[in-house]
Amino acid sequence: MKAAFAEYGNAIVGQRAATRARSADQYFVVNISAGKGMTKLQEIRVNLVGALDARAAEINRDASERLATAKRLSLVLACITLALAVICWMFISSRVLRPLREAGENFKRIANGDLTQEVVPPGRNEIGDLFVELQRMQASQRNTLILISGCATQLASAAEELNAVTEESNRGLQQQDMQLEQAATAVNQMTSAVEEVARNAVSTSQAATASNTLSEKSRQQVRENIAGTQLMTTEIQGSAERIQHLAGEVRNIGKVLDVIRAVSEQTNLLALNAAIEAARAGEAGRGFAVVADEVRTLAYRTQESTREIEQMIGSVQTTAEQAVDSMRGSTLRAQGTLEITQASGAVLEDIFAAIGQINERNLVIASAAEEQAQVAREVDSNLVAIRDLSAQSAAGALQTNAASHELSRLAVELNDLVSRFRT
Repeated sequence: MKAAFAEYGNAIVGQRAATRARSADQYFVVNISAGKGMTKLQEIRVNLVGALDARAAEINRDASERLATAKRLSLVLACITLALAVICWMFISSRVLRPLREAGENFKRIANGDLTQEVVPPGRNEIGDLFVELQRMQASQRNTLILISGCATQLASAAEELNAVTEESNRGLQQQDMQLEQAATAVNQMTSAVEEVARNAVSTSQAATASNTLSEKSRQQVRENIAGTQLMTTEIQGSAERIQHLAGEVRNIGKVLDVIRAVSEQTNLLALNAAIEAARAGEAGRGFAVVADEVRTLAYRTQESTREIEQMIGSVQTTAEQAVDSMRGSTLRAQGTLEITQASGAVLEDIFAAIGQINERNLVIASAAEEQAQVAREVDSNLVAIRDLSAQSAAGALQTNAASHELSRLAVELNDLVSRFRT
């Protein structure tokens, strides 16, 4: 019984917590638990009243049967006593009649509801057995009355607790109705505000979409500019590499001229040695001296041509180096321009990305605002349903209150019945 009352009380507390939390699902679950607790309490009340009525009827029936049995036994004993009065008058007077009178007084006392006096058997005989059974009957009735009295007390206490719980539930439900009205008003206002936010978000999203279209055009122009700058930089770098290659080829020509110079010098030395040998030979070496002189002249011309070519190669190398330096400067400036253009493109890409994010977020805000409006409408509908359930719960609480009063009245009547017996 206490567990059922505790379960119902916890359900009532859960209803108030669900109401404060504005959770319809939790309120539905707790309301079902409260209904089950109320059903259990009603079943306990019906079972307890039925058990008490059955026990009282059983006690009365048992007492009546035992009293009838005792009376019949007394009558039999009286007949036997009368039959044997002449023979056993003194014996019966002292050993039978007096105990029977005491037994009759005990039966009468028990029948009148007085269970305070103890039944003392007069001896170990049949009459003593009668007193023993009478003693057991009195003890059984006393224990039964004590049990009924305790149950009646618990029933009265439970009825009072149930009455207090139902009154508190009624107050909580009234307060809940007021809060539900306020919540419904607040949800309506919130729905209007969310719908306004959704409309503004849609307008902002349309403006952001237009900005995104313009940003796509600007992005394409920046990409074309970057591509042109990269192509120009690549061509300048290619020209610089070709000029550097030309300078390398010119340096290779200089190496060939060094070989030619060395050969001409060696040839000049050989021609000089040949002239010396021809002079030593005298008239026989005159022809050889002429050839040696021609060879020395040819070597001299070769050296002169080599110096002229070296001068031209030096001029070409100087011009090539100047062109390479100029190309390098142009490459650096082109790379700088490319880097600036790429940086500008990156900044514009960031701007475009930010515009895209703004557009996406505006779409998300618009969608979320629409969802919030839908949720707000659902919350409003749920609040109306909760308000209806609260009204039903209030009606059930009134019925529970009436049942608790009836249970309290039955407990008082049961206590009155038990109070007729003195234990």
